[in-house]
Amino acid sequence: MRWLFSLPSMWMVVAVTSWIIMAAAEDTSEARSCSECHSNATCVEDGAATTCTCRVGFTGDGLECVDLDECSLPGAHDCSANSSCVNTPGSYTCVCSDGFRLSPELGCIDVDECAEPGLSRCHALATCVNGEGNYSCVCPAGYWGDGWHCECSPGSCGPGLDCVPSGDALMCADPCQAHRILDEYWRSAGYGAGYDCDSDLSGWYRFVGQGGVRLADTCVPVLRCNTAAPMWLNGTHPSSDEGIVDRTACAHWSGHCCLWNTPVQVKACDGYYVYNLTAPPECHLAYCTDPSSVEGTCEECSIDEDCKSDNGKWHCQCKQDVNITDFSLLEHRLECGVNDIKMSLSKCQLKNLGFEKIFMYLRDSQCSGFAERGNRDWISVVTPTRDGPCGTVMTRNETHATYSNTLYLADEIIIRDLNIKINFACSYPLDMKVSLKTSLQPMVSALNISVGGTGMFTVRMALFQSPTYTQPYQGSSVTLSTEAFLFVGTMLDGGDLSRFVLLMTNCYATPSSSATDPLKYFIIQDRCPRSQDPTIQVEENGESPQGRFSVQMFRFAGNYDLVYLHCEVYLCDSVNEKCKPTCSGTRFRSGGALDQSRVLNLGPITRKGGQAAVSRAASSSLGLLKVWLPLLLSATLTLMSQ
Repeated sequence: MRWLFSLPSMWMVVAVTSWIIMAAAEDTSEARSCSECHSNATCVEDGAATTCTCRVGFTGDGLECVDLDECSLPGAHDCSANSSCVNTPGSYTCVCSDGFRLSPELGCIDVDECAEPGLSRCHALATCVNGEGNYSCVCPAGYWGDGWHCECSPGSCGPGLDCVPSGDALMCADPCQAHRILDEYWRSAGYGAGYDCDSDLSGWYRFVGQGGVRLADTCVPVLRCNTAAPMWLNGTHPSSDEGIVDRTACAHWSGHCCLWNTPVQVKACDGYYVYNLTAPPECHLAYCTDPSSVEGTCEECSIDEDCKSDNGKWHCQCKQDVNITDFSLLEHRLECGVNDIKMSLSKCQLKNLGFEKIFMYLRDSQCSGFAERGNRDWISVVTPTRDGPCGTVMTRNETHATYSNTLYLADEIIIRDLNIKINFACSYPLDMKVSLKTSLQPMVSALNISVGGTGMFTVRMALFQSPTYTQPYQGSSVTLSTEAFLFVGTMLDGGDLSRFVLLMTNCYATPSSSATDPLKYFIIQDRCPRSQDPTIQVEENGESPQGRFSVQMFRFAGNYDLVYLHCEVYLCDSVNEKCKPTCSGTRFRSGGALDQSRVLNLGPITRKGGQAAVSRAASSSLGLLKVWLPLLLSATLTLMSQ
């Protein structure tokens, strides 16, 4: 912190009086009139004589006056040791050194950065130590860092604590309070087969929901928990006074209950467990929960159950008044989700219809029913929103995609009556996501982006044939006429879509498949469309989990027959950031390097009637340079200047 002050004129006179007296004879000259005096001199007219005298702080004969540099003359200034002298025309100022401020009584005094809010940049956990003109920051015991940034290291925290992520640092915390939630019904050991893999799990988690609230601690049969090789806890759950304990999670496959294993940690909290989980060693492996762990006292009975005692043990039992005799009155619940469809039937009503043991499955019998507890007891089946799995059939018209399947019911494993079946279907309006799902081989690019503390997101980019963005191009390449427009859509999946929006920061075309090709034609540059190209239209960017733009692709591609499209994307936090770009006037690149880990790539896009082929793209780069050079001049110059 720097402080400027000017010494009062009285102090100045005291400091330089002796020098002025000695120089007085040289500072005065006679002149014919006052107009001959220098602008920094005074004029005295005494009868016939006119005298010019340089002002204080200047030296000369009065006709010529130059500034006196008090800072370079010993004794000509009285700046203290904690300040520096700065010469000014006719005077000087004293500037307090960094870490000092001016006191009218004491001159420059030390600033206590540790005592004044906002002056210290120490980490929140660090201790600020004030010094003469400066300060230092010291991380607490068990943490390492330079004081500006402090982090704990694994094993450095006290009993029952662990080193966990907090913001952009690692801090000691109780995992009973610092954990993430896993609420997925399919983790139940009673749920059927699927292909989930916990490759993105890392850190402390708590299981909640109807699938179970703790890890299964016995070997789980293969093809359960919506995965191929279920993972279970090989060991007992700890008591609350044991703190954090080390255990092993095993994966069951190929007749071996522990074919693969990975270390886990467990802690007993107040009525629940938390687990420090890591990604499994292979895919498809997923952690399984014990469905019986959601059952307990009668507090968990649903609205269609009563609490009954049986041999001294209380349990939930279906109410006797839940009585129906006609299948047409059977209560059902159909949930049409983004990624899957769930059909549920009332468990109590099924029992009252005579189903003591309920076997429920879809057209593919591998997709079988599982129990769910909530405000009611349900038996549910789930199918992905895809054509084929679980026997699901997809049909499509110009506006909607419809997924249909059939639910079968039996009260024995050997089916006696195939007439007990329920057809169900979900229809979805065609949008970019649904269109990609319902296409056989859409031309699409995808990448995964992890955002700390919020989960894994998947971003996809695809090419569409019309401004409705419902007809994706299919196959490994796209062919366009020189007049055709290309419609490009990007979309975000997974994670918290209520908070994050998709922002296209830079989208550009290159003559080769390399996203780092120095020849780039920017379509979107620093979040904004290239203003020099009137064919570019950005319909959506930074407003929702999807982005859309269109361009007349071969308007800029010259006579070259192949181009590739690349888009750098960013997941923008709409709660804490301004995401929607504000674009006006001519814009220039900021010079920042592109983050290739966030770049989606698509191509090739071939000009209709062209003779080029993908295999010849690299060998034709020299001829390409001649064609693209005038068109890419601005982009090339920008790259050279970075």
